[in-house]
Amino acid sequence: MIINEITEKRLFTLLRLALWRSDEDTGIFDGITEAEWSEIYAVALAQGVLAVAFDGALMLPEEMQPDLDNKIQWGYNVEHIEKIYTRQIDTASKLTRLFAENGIRTMIMKGISVARYYPAPSHRQFGDIDVYLMGDYAKGNEIIAAKGIAIKYEYFVHSEFRFNGVNIENHELFVNADVNKTGAYVQRELSRLAGDVRPHPSVEGAFVPSPEFDALFLTRHATWHYARECIRLRDLCDWALFLHHEADGMDKSEVIRMLRESGLERYASIITSICRKYLGLDKTLPFAAEYGELSERVKNDIMTFENPDKFRDIGFIRVIYRKLQNRINRKWCYDLVVPDSYYGNILYSIKNYLTAPLGIFKAKL
Repeated sequence: MIINEITEKRLFTLLRLALWRSDEDTGIFDGITEAEWSEIYAVALAQGVLAVAFDGALMLPEEMQPDLDNKIQWGYNVEHIEKIYTRQIDTASKLTRLFAENGIRTMIMKGISVARYYPAPSHRQFGDIDVYLMGDYAKGNEIIAAKGIAIKYEYFVHSEFRFNGVNIENHELFVNADVNKTGAYVQRELSRLAGDVRPHPSVEGAFVPSPEFDALFLTRHATWHYARECIRLRDLCDWALFLHHEADGMDKSEVIRMLRESGLERYASIITSICRKYLGLDKTLPFAAEYGELSERVKNDIMTFENPDKFRDIGFIRVIYRKLQNRINRKWCYDLVVPDSYYGNILYSIKNYLTAPLGIFKAKL
């Protein structure tokens, strides 16, 4: 996806306005056209920040705001995102209550855990609900199965089922621990940190992880996806808001030690630099180095990457071709950004596809 430079600058301005309620030079919106607003809308939608960008747009002087047609379209989809959030909170509350009635504690990760950092939590776009049952993985699955709910065991890290119409991932492990030394290290450290939890502010009875846990977990989760299929601006917003709220209270030396020993420090430093430069993040961590040119390359990659997963319905040969092309094109990410082995990751994927060959066509729930 090719993005106009002015569109990118305007989108980042909207995100800074929304995330921090900060004073921004809004002159960049002088004379903006309906077509240009439509372009911002399309990029924000693709990047998972549609509702947050709309918040920023409504903070502009009235004469600079989107035209009525764009506002109606934008507002309609923001309302849909809000309804998804409401359903996710309701689902998480019911699921937590069900597990609590059976003596199980529920820790919620990612999505509606990170959403609490947003000025409007309902404007963080959502996917699955990820839970960890504090060691009661199997018991939790038994409780769900007893309700007549089908459970999928296709993934090494978690089981998967639908509850109240929402896709739930019940984690036995936090990361792919068998893929390489980084995965094994991160899994050990996260298991050690998993007992330190805090109450979830919006889901009664549920818990969220400690900042030290999230610093390592969010970084590893992002690197795994970044090298294979890139990440989106939503992930940058998550990291920026997480650091803004938690950096002062976390054990920074412990976090840096884990990031360094796992090989994740470079990626965390790069993403933090991008968040500081483009999203206006006001906090950082004591990283060993900064990566100016590489940070720019990663930012451009995030803004322009087109995920081949959207082409799953174009036929076997073309799907294979696009996936091979994507793997070849993303070798530089393994060489320069993440600690994973490029060829090791390919072998890991081949093993998974041989185990479940139809997975290559399977769209994400």
